[in-house]
Amino acid sequence: MPDLQKLQQDLRDTRQEVRNLTVMAMSPDLLPRELETVRDLERSARAEVKLRLKHLAWVLEQKH
Repeated sequence: MPDLQKLQQDLRDTRQEVRNLTVMAMSPDLLPRELETVRDLERSARAEVKLRLKHLAWVLEQKH
């Protein structure tokens, strides 16, 4: 079973990635194609956060 602290750290890292991509998307000097790519990456990172939260909830449920 994965280490709980590792799962929580991975979740924090992914949330930080979402924040970084959000800030990158605010850059006025991005070309439209670059902006689209950054937004796609942000969307993907947000989906990853949701999956990590579900996995963490499942692991915590298994411990009880």
